Amino acid sequence: MKLETATQIDNLGGEDGTLKIWSNNGMLRSTVLQEGFNNFSSLENPVYSLAWNPTDTKQIVSACSKNLILCSLNANSEQIKWLAHEGSVLSVDWSKDNIIVSGGEDCRYKTWDSCGRLLYSSALEQDVITSVSCSPLGNFFVAGSFNTVRLCQTNGV
Repeated sequence: MKLETATQIDNLGGEDGTLKIWSNNGMLRSTVLQEGFNNFSSLENPVYSLAWNPTDTKQIVSACSKNLILCSLNANSEQIKWLAHEGSVLSVDWSKDNIIVSGGEDCRYKTWDSCGRLLYSSALEQDVITSVSCSPLGNFFVAGSFNTVRLCQTNGV
């Protein structure tokens, strides 16, 4: 769950693969994403992480299975979906410099532009990347795994 502080909108992604937008008084506003079920009604793509675009409160990126999905809250907008990792994407964040950072079960952290183009992919780490978080200043992020935290520039180094 993430709170978009400028507009006080909550969004919630879950095991059922949906991403829902709620008002601050608990009313469901919309379902932005429904990736969770295949034709046989079995769980396929849970949402493990999501992040608001810090410069545009109408854009959200979510981590579903091995993919990142860029969703817009604007009516009739298409989603941008791309294969981001070889294993499940466990964490995603969006820097104020418009760089998307992801970490996954494939033991890598990666940076992307807002069109889904890969900017940087780390070397194989020893453990899965369970958490990424961007600095409020925008030019740094951290990537965390078991007993390790790496401080990186948004260019990946």
